[in-house]
Amino acid sequence: MKKKSPPARTATRRAPKAQTPRATPANTPVERSFTAQNGYADAFNEVVLDVIFTDPAGQEFRVPAFWAGGKVWKVRYASPLTGTHPYRTECQPATDAGLHGLTGSVTISPYTGKNPLYAHGPVQIAGDKRHFEHADGTPFFWLGDTWWMGLSSRLKWPQGFKTLTANRVKKGFNVVQIVAGLFPDMHAFDPRGANEAGFPWEEGYSHIRPAFFDEADKKLAYLVANGITPCIVGAWGWYVNWMTQDQLKAHWRYLIGRYAAWPVLWCTAGEANLPWYLAKNFPMDDREMVTGWTKLIRYLQENDPFNRPVTIHPTAINRYTARNATDDETLLDFDLLQVMHAQNESVEHAIKAVRETYAATPRMPVINGEPCYEMLMGTITAPWPRRAFWSCVLNGAMGHTYGGNGIWQCNQPGIPHGASPHGGNYGNTPWIEAMNFTGSAECGHGKALLTRYDWSTFEPHPEWAAYTGNVSLAMDGAQWIWTSREEGAAKDAPNSRRYFRKTFDLPAGKKVADARLRFSGMHHCESQLNGAPSGVAWDWHGGHQFNDRTHLLKPGKNSLTLWSEYRPAAGDPVPALLAVLEIKFTDGSKQRIVSDGSWKALKSKISDWETRAFDDSAWPAAQVIGQLGDQPWGQFTPFDTSFYGPQTAGSAQTRVTYVPYHEPIVVSGLKSGASYTASIFDPVTGKTGKKFPVKADAKGQSQVAPPAGNKHDWVLALESSS
Repeated sequence: MKKKSPPARTATRRAPKAQTPRATPANTPVERSFTAQNGYADAFNEVVLDVIFTDPAGQEFRVPAFWAGGKVWKVRYASPLTGTHPYRTECQPATDAGLHGLTGSVTISPYTGKNPLYAHGPVQIAGDKRHFEHADGTPFFWLGDTWWMGLSSRLKWPQGFKTLTANRVKKGFNVVQIVAGLFPDMHAFDPRGANEAGFPWEEGYSHIRPAFFDEADKKLAYLVANGITPCIVGAWGWYVNWMTQDQLKAHWRYLIGRYAAWPVLWCTAGEANLPWYLAKNFPMDDREMVTGWTKLIRYLQENDPFNRPVTIHPTAINRYTARNATDDETLLDFDLLQVMHAQNESVEHAIKAVRETYAATPRMPVINGEPCYEMLMGTITAPWPRRAFWSCVLNGAMGHTYGGNGIWQCNQPGIPHGASPHGGNYGNTPWIEAMNFTGSAECGHGKALLTRYDWSTFEPHPEWAAYTGNVSLAMDGAQWIWTSREEGAAKDAPNSRRYFRKTFDLPAGKKVADARLRFSGMHHCESQLNGAPSGVAWDWHGGHQFNDRTHLLKPGKNSLTLWSEYRPAAGDPVPALLAVLEIKFTDGSKQRIVSDGSWKALKSKISDWETRAFDDSAWPAAQVIGQLGDQPWGQFTPFDTSFYGPQTAGSAQTRVTYVPYHEPIVVSGLKSGASYTASIFDPVTGKTGKKFPVKADAKGQSQVAPPAGNKHDWVLALESSS
């Protein structure tokens, strides 16, 4: 059952009744307290208190009150309508004269401050069901961050929390995705999940602990005060197997009572279709969990009187959309994606997921709510979250969420989150360092550019731009190598990792203009140039490419190292590695490093093996086990440029094109012979170059060259001169 539409689009409109001196500004929450006269052995479970407010337009709002501890219950209410709002209380049991049958009123006055969440009203879904807007119709471009464990004491209040908030406000962030105490990546009641007042529930889930949420209030209120909308995640998905439906409904009723009057968004659960890490058949798309969470989405929709937008967060299995994490898509107000934490592979998955949900019905806004996290496992460098931003927003997403490893789990300096239940560790970088990862600022640059234009009217048009030629690095001359030919491994055989090195010298006196790397290995492969991460690939079929590697090269001696992990269970063919590093010099000459019998290979890892100073003279030579095109590997599958090429969105007046490689493009779909004003935006620095004219030919096309001065990705903004 879908909830009713919001009563008004205006953030504040004057009602006929007079204001009082103690009025509450429009859209800001007002709180009232009630004290029970009866005594209760189990107050949380024995008492249900609702407060029914009537606004000046005559609409009633049944607001759940929340237990504040002891004999005290509180209610929070907010409205865009000025005037007097009378209320009455209804309590079960009705015999408690301190809670039942009470009447009163609150008075709402115009809001005169500058906080956009109050001046324009809370975030809601726009009428076109494509983008978000404030209650007064002002478009809202979502730029979010994931602080999953931010309500634990691992992100200290006040200094730490305020520091991270200030950093994000400065960069243009306006949403924080944060879990309401029932956290991911840990057992229930793990000490890492406590805050200054302990846990959100008593062990055994007998009742809520209000003190936890008293502490949470401070942090959530601070976000709101700084113009950041909390996207509150009720619980991590596996709690549907650990708590009863009644307990989870009580949890959600408490969150509604405590926070629905605030300008928030709801995410029913995180990774709602992923079972506990140690469950049989993990990881899997657990449809029984989905059914359980669907019931709770429905409960949330039916019981939130303020109609805050609702979604759910999926895990990245099979499909990557919130639509796959519910049995009833009509219950969702917006789609929140999770795609894989990878490099090139995540690009295709993200674009496919955005396009899938953009084309689906019912129509709803889409956000990539968990893209590739910057520096996860130390390998996902800034270009990948930057590319994730542009890949999503130019294919129909109306905003984007960034993630930085160290922030989502709130690593403290010297006290990292530590091991996951499955034993793995995602990394130890503390949040205070991770907040300065450059990808977060680069997502902010992207938002700043797009919001210069009427971005909410943009539609994706991948056909509007393409490279002028083939930009794939040729693999000619490269050979498939391994330590020895290995065939016939059983699918249940253990994974095996091999290590490969090639040292080479850059010619003296030559200046490097560009360097590109492309490689393929079974099944998981990572490369380093002089010890620095230079690429990660999982899919061997196409040979993933990594441009702009120039900054990793050194004068004189250099080392290119790769390790490849063969996973028989994946069903890949004979394990092998193929690689090419092509270096272009400013004089036009090239140097190509290709995999062949001159490489060194080893079956076990040695300390510092990836550094250029390492002595590999004792390593045996790699064995050549095939040529490019040989079976069982066959020919590489060409890149699908609809995913790996330029991405464009826009309108008849304005278009924005993101170009992943520093290559020229041809722009299409222009009006024949028409003139346009163009500018090139640097997605790394956020700077925009001088405007220049572009004129369409008779076919409605025009070629545009990349900017001089760098070799990374670039953005073209094109505006109609008419």
